[in-house]
Amino acid sequence: MKIKYLLLILIPLFIIFFNLNNLIFNYPIKNKDVNENLLNYFKGKEGLKFNYSERELIHLNDVKKLITILRITIYFVFLLIIILFFTDNNISHILIVSGLLTILIILILLLSDFNSLFTKFHETLFTNNYWLLDKDSLLIKTYPIEFFMGFFKRLVLNITITSLIVIGIGIIQNVHKQHKSSNI
Repeated sequence: MKIKYLLLILIPLFIIFFNLNNLIFNYPIKNKDVNENLLNYFKGKEGLKFNYSERELIHLNDVKKLITILRITIYFVFLLIIILFFTDNNISHILIVSGLLTILIILILLLSDFNSLFTKFHETLFTNNYWLLDKDSLLIKTYPIEFFMGFFKRLVLNITITSLIVIGIGIIQNVHKQHKSSNI
């Protein structure tokens, strides 16, 4: 029984983190040269090529660490979910509830003020204030607040679609299980 509760936490976490990671590396942006260099930097494939201020460099290093933690967490949570799935093959209702729980989390975030959510996000994840950059910095010019608002909307959409797929899989599994048991 406790495994089911753990899955109710892990599946929404995985859905959110997986979509966040996927969008970080696949979200379209106008300044492709700067963006491609940053994404390669985050992946550890190359150094930063552009003239960033010291504050920007510190912030980018912090972001790189967070992305690394995010990616490790995704793999760990996915592995844990797989292991837990094999301990209980009756997971249809867990998938349905997890998908609904994830959508509820997203709805709560949508009802929040984006600017305060953006600020709380940074205050929570960063131990310094280097994320507060000047308006004329390369990072702010490349990634203005409108970028993050669009990113957030796309993230919400992707998470919602993934959650609906998870719910659909749960429903199909439940129907299949009921059909199978009625034929016995």
